[in-house]
Amino acid sequence: MNEEKFARQMLAVLDRGNADLPAPVAERLHAARRQALEHQRQEVRLLSVAGVGRGLTDFVLTHRGPVATAFLLLALILGSELWQDGGRAQELEETDSALLSDDLPIDAYLDGDFARWLKHDPADDSSR
Repeated sequence: MNEEKFARQMLAVLDRGNADLPAPVAERLHAARRQALEHQRQEVRLLSVAGVGRGLTDFVLTHRGPVATAFLLLALILGSELWQDGGRAQELEETDSALLSDDLPIDAYLDGDFARWLKHDPADDSSR
């Protein structure tokens, strides 16, 4: 903070001194100051959001490795769940198809223990 105070004081002295200078010298000094300011490095930020979003963005940008690992782990978990749900859906689809086809005997619809019938292997009936 002390540097800022010193810079302001120095700027005030230089501005007061400019008033006493001849016009061509003052213009050259002004052009030199403008050129120096153009070459001054400034921090460039990309588009960002305000508030919580800004904090989240800064956190992600500074902790890329752990965030990428967590994201990959989350993607793997979600992918595994979707894959397992697809298998369950296929099993249910096969059961529904069997129920709607003409291959089922009428007793299957009337049987109280329908799960037992579903587990029954039709190959055992052909050996009789």
